[in-house]
Amino acid sequence: MKSAIVSNDTSLGTKADLVLSPGANMRFDVDEIVDQFGSLTSLEQDLLTLAVSVFSCDLGFAREERENFVRAIDLTVPVVNYQGFERLKPSLIYILWTLTHDSWKLTFVQAQGEPEGKAKWPEKSGRTLLFSGGLDSFAGAADFLNNPGPEKLLLASHLTANRVTRESQDSLFEYLTKKYGSLNRVRLKTRLQNTDKFSFPTDDNREETQRARSFLFLALGAIASRRSGFSEIVALAENGQMAIHLPLTAARIGGFSTHTAHPNFISLSEKYFSELMQFKFTITNPYLYATKAEVVKGLVANHADGIPLSSSCWRGVRVTDAKIRHCGQCVPCLVRRISLEANGLELPEFARDLLREDVSKLRADDDGKRNLVDLAEFAYRFTHESDAQILDSYADLVSPHIDFDKAVGMYRRFATEANAILQKYPAAAKVLTKTALPAKQAPKTTPKKPKTGGT
Repeated sequence: MKSAIVSNDTSLGTKADLVLSPGANMRFDVDEIVDQFGSLTSLEQDLLTLAVSVFSCDLGFAREERENFVRAIDLTVPVVNYQGFERLKPSLIYILWTLTHDSWKLTFVQAQGEPEGKAKWPEKSGRTLLFSGGLDSFAGAADFLNNPGPEKLLLASHLTANRVTRESQDSLFEYLTKKYGSLNRVRLKTRLQNTDKFSFPTDDNREETQRARSFLFLALGAIASRRSGFSEIVALAENGQMAIHLPLTAARIGGFSTHTAHPNFISLSEKYFSELMQFKFTITNPYLYATKAEVVKGLVANHADGIPLSSSCWRGVRVTDAKIRHCGQCVPCLVRRISLEANGLELPEFARDLLREDVSKLRADDDGKRNLVDLAEFAYRFTHESDAQILDSYADLVSPHIDFDKAVGMYRRFATEANAILQKYPAAAKVLTKTALPAKQAPKTTPKKPKTGGT
């Protein structure tokens, strides 16, 4: 188990693997929040300290291989509003497990200060959109700016030292401002770094997945939403493929698949933030049952010149060419490329043109080959298997927060899109035949369809 303590006491370095010192190795800049809404309440300060601490642990404790991929993390955080956080601790532990698939132990200790009292918060018609710099949040911003309009939209962004993400957010915001006029935006800047007294792992020793960033993002959204009165938080506006995020293969099940915008995580977070902050939030994802190609269709038609400014890559920061934001071989890059080309847009934005490579000649451990083959097998399954067989293979679709029929329909449409694009490239088309899975025999007893649920 890895342990972390939030403290400014340098002597605790012998009692924890990581001491997180606010203002030193764990910095978060709330100036833009204060400029727009005034000083933070003690509860809001507690929440940001907690959320940044969770994010810091997620980043600072690198995952290991195979059976050691899942981590056990023990985090101690001082909070002024002790009773509220302690009462909801079991809910938060479950949320973090749902999000990261790690085992979390949380200890809250009483900090000095005045707990937040009752207050009257604004109530307005509008939305708070988590604006990440990706294609989907760009599409969400464009949709909401068209209807209901700029005056009813607040963009909230989490900004790190990641150059690609920062440039994408700023470039897209500038693009949208030119198109729609003055826009409302609030940002939370975080920086995790080594200092003389408090250390933090260097870039090469950090965890790349950053799954807990979604909790930090939502914490910012909740504060901005309560202060602005725009109580509907649009959580990342994520396409259904990546939100539900079914594992492409059996090797990616469980902790190996991300749930950063999963409907279960969204539902749990909605209840948690509403109870903690005593303000009714609605957290939604308008694109839950849309493929990425369907999400970006309007962008290609109306904002094609803004698309190259966005970033979808998991590893874009490691691309050495400063003019390119996409590696071209990770799953999000492949899904992005399929979605754009399905709408007739081909961009020279990938460091690796994987679809034109002869995949059959690549090494078995080539990441690009593995991702492309897995994606093709996944598309084959949704092209050839029945609903009963899909249900038998993907228990993740059984959830009160997922409509089974809509989800399967969305994945089948994606399979059609993926097959059509891969067939355009002779080298990539080989994957469709050489890795095609034989259709499984339907079970003698067909499982019952799960009851459908909404979001």
